[in-house]
Amino acid sequence: MLKNLTRVTLVLMLAVLVASCSKSSTSSNNTPPTLTAPTFAGPSSTSPTADTSFGAQTAVSVAGLFNATSASYLGFMTGTSTQNNGTWTWTATNNGTTATWTATAGSSGYDWKLVVSGTWSSNGTNVTVSNWTAISGHESSDGKNGNWTAYFPGTTLVEFTITWTTDAGGNMSGTIVLNDDTGAQQGKYVFTDNKDKSGELVVYTGTVETADIVWLSNGSGHYTEWDDTGTNVIATGTWS
Repeated sequence: MLKNLTRVTLVLMLAVLVASCSKSSTSSNNTPPTLTAPTFAGPSSTSPTADTSFGAQTAVSVAGLFNATSASYLGFMTGTSTQNNGTWTWTATNNGTTATWTATAGSSGYDWKLVVSGTWSSNGTNVTVSNWTAISGHESSDGKNGNWTAYFPGTTLVEFTITWTTDAGGNMSGTIVLNDDTGAQQGKYVFTDNKDKSGELVVYTGTVETADIVWLSNGSGHYTEWDDTGTNVIATGTWS
């Protein structure tokens, strides 16, 4: 499953690359939205021992995907922006690639969208897109609840989705669903990330539960891994 996390970060790398380069915008008299990206902390340590590190390293990798997605818009929200009827727009360019990020105000927060035009290299292949929606989603105005959808390059086919909620105690829970290039579910991660730094990550291969990873507030934890049928235990371990 970890190889899938590497694959889906390609669209996020593009977003960060373009956002870090030159921006073109016009000053607005209205103040654009400023949100704090939610963070999935995950376990605070990973074991260096190969036979006991699967759980912690998987949880940290999933947290990294969540955090990269939730923070991908921050590079666009610097400087000035245009504003029209409740929609703020930022534009950035890099070597002929143009990205436009918009935030539209609604009754419960903001709808977000990243639209890209241009050409870049992905796994050694040039990808050319025109007005392609790379990421879209919604966040509450405090960033505590929301959802994101990322798309395969140049298509409307969903690559992965992320949803999250935060309760009154500051405990966050969420789900990440990964699809293959036909749109079928390839895997799923269901997580709980508590304010006291404890949590749990349940891993699915396809639609079958294949791992359960639990960590305590001190960063230690344990895991159980099953085969692709979900019936036979193939590994257990702990870390501290």
